[in-house]
Parts: sequence; structure tokens; C-alpha cells
Amino acid sequence: MNTEIELGDEIEVAYESTRSGNTVSRTGTVVQAPEANGKTVLFVETDDTQLTGVTSDYVFSVSTTESDTDDDDSRIQRTVSLGPLASVRSR
Repeated sequence: MNTEIELGDEIEVAYESTRSGNTVSRTGTVVQAPEANGKTVLFVETDDTQLTGVTSDYVFSVSTTESDTDDDDSRIQRTVSLGPLASVRSR
């Protein structure tokens, strides 16, 4: 994974889909980038309620939903394993 990626960057994440076997890509804005302080997962916001997570070799999806409380926090609705990482590149 490219360590030059920073918060706010627009990137494309490609992976080998475990469902179809095809190479699939998702595009979005980086909301967490791996840093020297120990963060090891890249998170890309691909939709208002969807994050795509990237580790050094795998891609997963996290869907969120609005909280029913007044604290404005989102709650994780589900996570899905997508497949092995193919590439990450800036757009």
C-alpha cells in the first residue's frame, strides 16, 4: 500500500472480489491513513454510510447507520469481507 496517501486524498481501491472473482474498484476520500503512530488500516469514505477499509493485503466494507440518540454518533450496521487487495492509487 502507498504510504504517501494522506487524509482528504481521493483514491481508488481495487480488490479481487471473493463473490465474483473479478477485480472490482471503489473510489472515495481518505478519512484515516496509516501513520507512524501505529494505525495500520486505511479507511476510505465511499458513500455517506459506507467505509472501505484496507489492510496491507485485504479489503473490507463497513456500513454505518445514524444513531437514535442525541450524540450524533454513527453506529456500525455490518462489516463485509470483500477480497484480497489488488492496488491503491491516487485519483
